Amino acid sequence: MIFENLTWPAGKVNPSGIKTKVYFIDKSFIKTWPKIVAAPLTAIDNVTLAGDFELVATKVWNELYTTQGKGKVDFEPIGEKDCKMFNNKGTFKFPDISNEAKSLAKSAINSNVVFLVPLPHETEKRYILLGDESYDLEVTIKGDSGDAPGSAKGITIEVIAPATTPLPNYTGALVTAAGSLDCDTGVFTPTV
Repeated sequence: MIFENLTWPAGKVNPSGIKTKVYFIDKSFIKTWPKIVAAPLTAIDNVTLAGDFELVATKVWNELYTTQGKGKVDFEPIGEKDCKMFNNKGTFKFPDISNEAKSLAKSAINSNVVFLVPLPHETEKRYILLGDESYDLEVTIKGDSGDAPGSAKGITIEVIAPATTPLPNYTGALVTAAGSLDCDTGVFTPTV
């Protein structure tokens, strides 16, 4: 167990919510997973995955736009005494029911889709993983046309991801069709 002080300096900037781009991939496209170190010495090591995802050949992470102010991640404890762990959750809102959005709903509804979610922060890069090598995810996607001019419409994606770590950090590489993102530094290197 690792216990450290939780202090709060006066005037600290603390943005909420998630960024407008999240990433997703089917769990079956992941060959090897990063892991929490076996004997973490610090609080950050206790909740940060070490290493990179190794993906199946030709597979990459996909991007998903999510409307600002409509998405979030959270966690809650689950289980019985001596068997407690966490349900890591995410909600994302895409503002259209386009053919691509409906295709995502059809493809993801009975799949194990893993999500990587960037959080806004002033001084550090924070990427949160929704998904775990050992547990299946539950993905629910609902569509809505809106009911009046100017009303919200689109698809809402809700993810429940059981894990032993609440909202684990990911600091490795994220490979997309457009290039590679270093989640530790935030530096994106485009594909040549």
